[in-house]
Amino acid sequence: MKLHHLRLTGIGPFAGTVDIDFAALGAGGMFLLEGPTGSGKSTILDAIVYALYGQVAGSATSAERVRSHFASPREASVVDLVFETASGIYRVRRSPEFQRAKLRGSGTTKEQAKAVLWRIGSPQLIAAVIADAAGGGGGVEAVATRIDEVGREIQRAVGLSRDQFTQTVLLPQNEFARFLRADTRERQQVLQRVFGTETYAAVERQLEEMRKTAKREVDAATQLLGTALARFTEAIAADQEQTAALEEQAGALRLDPLATLADGQLEAVVARAAEAQQTAAAATAAEHAARTAADAARTALTRIDRRRELDALAATLTAQTSQVEAARASLQRDESARPVADLLRRRDLASAQAATAIAALAELADSTLATEPALVELLEADDALARLAAAAEEATTAAGALADLVALENELPAREERLATRRTALTEARAELTALTETLGARPAERAELVTAREGARTAAAALADARLAQRAAEERHQATTAAAAQEKRVQTAATQQATTLRTAQQRAETEAELRRRRFAGIAAELAVDLTAGEACPVCGALEHPHPADPAADAVTPEQVEAAEAERQQAEAAQARAAQAHALAVQELERLRETAGDLDPEAAAAAVTAAAAQVTTARTAQKDADRLDRKITAFDEETERLTRQKETRALAVERESSAIAESAKALEADRAKLVEARGEDDSVAGRRRAHSARARAATALREALRTRREAEHRAAELDREAATARAAAQLDTDAQVRASVLESAERRRLQGLVQARAVEESRLADGMAEEGIAEAVVTDEAREQADKARAAALEQLTTAQAAAREATGAASRHGGTAERGAAARAALATAAAQVQEVSEQAGVVVRVADLATGRSADGDRVQLSTYVLMWRLDAVVQAANARLALFSGSDLELLRDTGARGAKKTGLDLLVLDRRTDQVRVPETLSGGETFFVSLALALGLADIVMGEAGGVQMETLFIDEGFGSLDPETLETVVGEIGRLAQSGRVIGIVSHVGEMKAQIAEQIHVRRGADHRSSLTITA
Repeated sequence: MKLHHLRLTGIGPFAGTVDIDFAALGAGGMFLLEGPTGSGKSTILDAIVYALYGQVAGSATSAERVRSHFASPREASVVDLVFETASGIYRVRRSPEFQRAKLRGSGTTKEQAKAVLWRIGSPQLIAAVIADAAGGGGGVEAVATRIDEVGREIQRAVGLSRDQFTQTVLLPQNEFARFLRADTRERQQVLQRVFGTETYAAVERQLEEMRKTAKREVDAATQLLGTALARFTEAIAADQEQTAALEEQAGALRLDPLATLADGQLEAVVARAAEAQQTAAAATAAEHAARTAADAARTALTRIDRRRELDALAATLTAQTSQVEAARASLQRDESARPVADLLRRRDLASAQAATAIAALAELADSTLATEPALVELLEADDALARLAAAAEEATTAAGALADLVALENELPAREERLATRRTALTEARAELTALTETLGARPAERAELVTAREGARTAAAALADARLAQRAAEERHQATTAAAAQEKRVQTAATQQATTLRTAQQRAETEAELRRRRFAGIAAELAVDLTAGEACPVCGALEHPHPADPAADAVTPEQVEAAEAERQQAEAAQARAAQAHALAVQELERLRETAGDLDPEAAAAAVTAAAAQVTTARTAQKDADRLDRKITAFDEETERLTRQKETRALAVERESSAIAESAKALEADRAKLVEARGEDDSVAGRRRAHSARARAATALREALRTRREAEHRAAELDREAATARAAAQLDTDAQVRASVLESAERRRLQGLVQARAVEESRLADGMAEEGIAEAVVTDEAREQADKARAAALEQLTTAQAAAREATGAASRHGGTAERGAAARAALATAAAQVQEVSEQAGVVVRVADLATGRSADGDRVQLSTYVLMWRLDAVVQAANARLALFSGSDLELLRDTGARGAKKTGLDLLVLDRRTDQVRVPETLSGGETFFVSLALALGLADIVMGEAGGVQMETLFIDEGFGSLDPETLETVVGEIGRLAQSGRVIGIVSHVGEMKAQIAEQIHVRRGADHRSSLTITA
């Protein structure tokens, strides 16, 4: 990948537009991005990553920092990048989300993030595309206009994810020093993120979950087998010995013996159930025969008693015959007279209503005669109803015509009062408008005073950045002076410890040498112990041994020598650690003294106090400037509000004046209309009430007349109907009709008597028709014999029922046991089959899961994901050592720790082999310069591997944002030279640093500076 051009507008500390031509800067293969700390160098790197991936470079930095705080609230921030990959030449333009000021009114509205990607077909079009600052594409058609589409297209074109890109193109500040010194877990996370090995970790988690699931399934199946066995023993009512035998087989998971034993016990239960069933069938047959005999004896006795009851009922019915016939005659007369009596009642009621209507009409005519005599005269006309209706309608129409004028007449006083109030308010509004005009005239002078005060505060606040830098430097020197005093004590302690361990090591070396000397001296005595006359000496070969050596009193054994050697080695190791600790302490003391300079703690503290006072003064001025700025803004907003208020009030006064004139004119017109409408009456409302009263009087007379005529007609009609009905019932007078009607209580009594007679007659007939009743002999002797036969049959039935119940119960119990046992046996077989199947499947899953998760006893017990990362890290270390050999002159070499591994050892630790001393060192012991170029070599090695695994992606542009300030001048020159040789391979290397010595060594430079207003600017030297 190669960068051609970058344009920033309103990004980070850059308020305006910044252009960077990477093609021109990279002509020499290397350029410098320099500027003070905090000036905005990293913002350029963030912008490149944001253009490509919609995020910034630093892992701990939010993308919200992209938009500049100095950008106009109405303008979008833009990152515009032209780059080239193996897939072609592209231009991407992104704008982050921001709160845009509304075009109308106050407040803000959210402006969504945007992204557009163009593909440039020819290198000749690059210049025209770069010149298109407005973002129209430069005549090139866009290939993606949505954020997600742009992300996918760039990912495909570049071939690297964001994490891989930041590890191969942008080597972030301090990221690889942190990676070099990271603990195992942090390094594992970085490698996993860069190489995308999350799949292997997911496989581990899936296999671990499958292992847990398999174990749970085995446990569940085993538990289910135990439950099924318990239900089986309970179902067959097994004794303690049988249960123990079954549980023993199940506990050992001997499934075949368990099945054989369970089948034998079930067969015994089934045999007992069959025998009990045969006994129950015989007892049931005997019970059925006894019940048949008992039912026959009981039926014979019941028929005798039933015939005696029916004979008594027949005698009673004969005695009641005359009384029932009389009741039937009375009910017949009542049924004929009741309809006629009802007509007589309705006729009398209608006559009374007609008399009432006649009297009401006469009374109403008398009361209406005084006010409306013409209406009363209409009652005598043949068409009185029609003429009264016409008079009512005419009066109602006249009253309705005056309804709106009555409302207008009622509103007239309120309208006059409102008009007077509006005239008073208009006078007050004109006075307020005059006062507001005078207030606006005085505001320009007040604003000028505020602006003068704000400019003075801004001038004083401009020194805040320099004051902060001075305060930070003073604090660092003060901390260094304080820490140096404490470090001196640690140096002394380390020196004492080094001397002590040196003496101990020397003493233990002398002890070991003495023991070895005594050991050698005593070897002859040890050999003499095994000498035998006539056998050859193992030293000289002689067969005679005239003077064998005697063991010395202070003889030394081999074990003592080995123990002394081990103590000596431990003491030397302790001495080496103490020497290393002393050297590190001295190195730290020198660094602290260099940072502190020539200041003592008191002078450093005074410098901190003075610098803090300057910062406080500048910060106070800044706050005053901000406060005055807000006050001026509020003042201007208030001026604008008062101006709008003046314009609004002037317009309102003019409109109200015109409206009052129109209202007065309309009021006079309505007064004239009302005078004409009321005529000779006092008011329109009085005239309308007179019309309404006439309408009500006409309606009342018409309704009273209609009611009288209808009542008279109804009375005459009912009188004719009553006479006709009386004749039809063969009753001569109204008195005969009323006498024939029974009282309700008497009618119900007679109806009950007749109905009861019918029911008893029916019951007698039904009883005599029953089977065997008519032929039954009802003598006392016959009944006594039938009663004795019934008692004997019931006694035999009771005995047979008891025997049948006992046999049936036994058969049911044994049969239920056999059924439950069979079902439980089937469940037991299912559970056993499941245990066998689950156990076989779980064995395979557990073995594979243990191997992938490092639990297996086979091999090195390394997790799958860790093994993959170890292999990747080996490749990274090999690539890094090729760079490190150039940077360090082959003095240093990276190693992967291949020591013992297990649940806590991942094999991802890094060591450094120092060939100057042939010692293996941990990264924490490296100096600042060593840490820098070891970290840089590691970063470049990782970049090589990542690009290789991404399909051989070539990154022609590389940024190194690392701590060059930790290098001494000689090492700095060496590192820059090696980076220059790296650039000769075809890459363009951008070095990000604020170190002054870099300017003299690199010709092409980007200079970033931050002004007093905290805004950054950019210039290019190429």
